[in-house]
Amino acid sequence: MPFLILFLCMVLSGPQVAAINEVNLSLEEAVAVAFDHEPGLKLLKEQRQSARASTLIESAWPAAEAGVSVEGIGFTELAKQNDPEYSLGLTQPVPFPGKLSLKSNIGETYEQEASLRLERGKILLATQVKKAYLKCLLSHQAVYFLGQSLEILADIQENALARYSLGAVPYSEVLRLKMEMARSQNDLYAARQELATDLSRLKLLVGLEEETVIHLTSPLAFQDLPDKPEVLVEKARLFSPALQLARVKKDRSELLIKLALKDRWPDFSLSVFAPSRRWGAAGFSLGVNFPLFSRKNLKGEKLLAESEKQKASLGQKAAERFFESQKKLALAGIDQTRQQVKIFEESLLEDSKAELEKALNAYRLGQLDSLHLLDLFQATREMNFEYQRALYFYLCALADFYSAGEDYE
Repeated sequence: MPFLILFLCMVLSGPQVAAINEVNLSLEEAVAVAFDHEPGLKLLKEQRQSARASTLIESAWPAAEAGVSVEGIGFTELAKQNDPEYSLGLTQPVPFPGKLSLKSNIGETYEQEASLRLERGKILLATQVKKAYLKCLLSHQAVYFLGQSLEILADIQENALARYSLGAVPYSEVLRLKMEMARSQNDLYAARQELATDLSRLKLLVGLEEETVIHLTSPLAFQDLPDKPEVLVEKARLFSPALQLARVKKDRSELLIKLALKDRWPDFSLSVFAPSRRWGAAGFSLGVNFPLFSRKNLKGEKLLAESEKQKASLGQKAAERFFESQKKLALAGIDQTRQQVKIFEESLLEDSKAELEKALNAYRLGQLDSLHLLDLFQATREMNFEYQRALYFYLCALADFYSAGEDYE
């Protein structure tokens, strides 16, 4: 019994194998997960909160001041005959009408800018995640085709060895097949390494642990544009965060000019106080804070605001030109890659499949040697993989279209 207890303790206290975390991930899910885990997006969200806090601070009323004043303090014998008078007062600075509302509107433009930067960050991140996901799909296809190639090569090599044993083919044919088998094994190893690298990059983008096993559920399949290109460009022009950012900066510059002009007008201060000699009575005072000796400051504010307006106007034009040029380039890339996909789908794939079937029939009848079958098989395999590459390039071009022009600063 003691031995049994000791054995159970050793088993239970031994190292436990960590459970492997497996995740099924579609393309849309990968983008959504990246939005939740990307530190850059979290930082942009905090900047939006900071902009909101700054708006509240800048548009708040100035703090009121409470104080006690003493009047009639005697420094001579004659003056000391009169008792001093004490006053308890409260003073509230009052900005010129319209200043606080302008500051609030200016603060709101900073909030809008922070929100637009967040939206732009999501668009750019979505493109990165989509392209990384598509690259993983392409690498999966490479591993699949090479694995399939090794299986068929093994069958061809086995048939060649059987023919060689019968004296039907020379040994050079067998040697060529062995060399091709070794080369394909090297290619498969390199493809698996590339797939592992691509998966690691995807995990990094979406915020998953390196130990997580990802099962990609979205296919590498053709997708057409949801609408006409000119309609998509017009929609993108209306809702583009980059263009809206340029417009917000221009609107803010105009508000800054209005505030600089408003600062030329005086602020006020309203005071209420109670004198000590007449309890129950109250006094009022109205002060004016006029920028009499700060004309340079006012002039500088106006010049700075006008300069910001000029820069914002130029920046808006530059952003619009950049946006249009990038959208045109993206559409050109979509057209070019779509044509390449159509070439494979309309002729090359069917033609290569038909030729391979003819070659297999000829090989079974002894009308074709192993080397010629191998060459034709390799050409067909490369044809199929090139079709997958064409799909990959097309889908990447689609992803680039939706973020084209958004990386302008």
